[in-house]
Amino acid sequence: MFHKAVRVEDSILLNEIKSQNKAVFEALFKEYYFVLVKYAEGFVFNRQICEDIVQNLFIYFWENVGKITIQSSLKAYFYQSVKNRCLNHLRDLEVLDKRKLLFIEAMLTSEDSDVWSDPELISKIKNAINTLPEKMAVVFRLKYVQGLRNKEISESMNISENTVKTQISRAKSKLRKQLFNITSLNFFL
Repeated sequence: MFHKAVRVEDSILLNEIKSQNKAVFEALFKEYYFVLVKYAEGFVFNRQICEDIVQNLFIYFWENVGKITIQSSLKAYFYQSVKNRCLNHLRDLEVLDKRKLLFIEAMLTSEDSDVWSDPELISKIKNAINTLPEKMAVVFRLKYVQGLRNKEISESMNISENTVKTQISRAKSKLRKQLFNITSLNFFL
């Protein structure tokens, strides 16, 4: 679908692609592929992922050109689509990280012996906790190893509940970075 402000050249190109003109599609691909990958690298910082994002965009474009609405130009459409796909990728990574962190938290509080059957993973988790600043590590262990509530921790350490929450949040962030860089935790891929 076209918006009234679409350039004439873009309208012709879109009509040719709708007619399954592979030569026109390949020309568009060659014109935009590398600049879009470079643009995507400004968001994602991983060349292979950026290439996949742009390739998937072009596949989607080829397969759905009849359903796509172009507001101003093909160039604007491609750049906006790459940006949106990059942001979606980053959002999905954050969700994945949160799920992995929840898994680690579940491991730390689990009494199930099967969870603790991988000594290498246990060692990495314990070593990561040991690298936390002393007070932060104590708060984290009280929360996730001993299962205390924030209020109980604040009373036992004579600190505010907000300090407990802050220490736990910072500990989670530090552990997330450490554990995902030194292990191949891919539980939810």
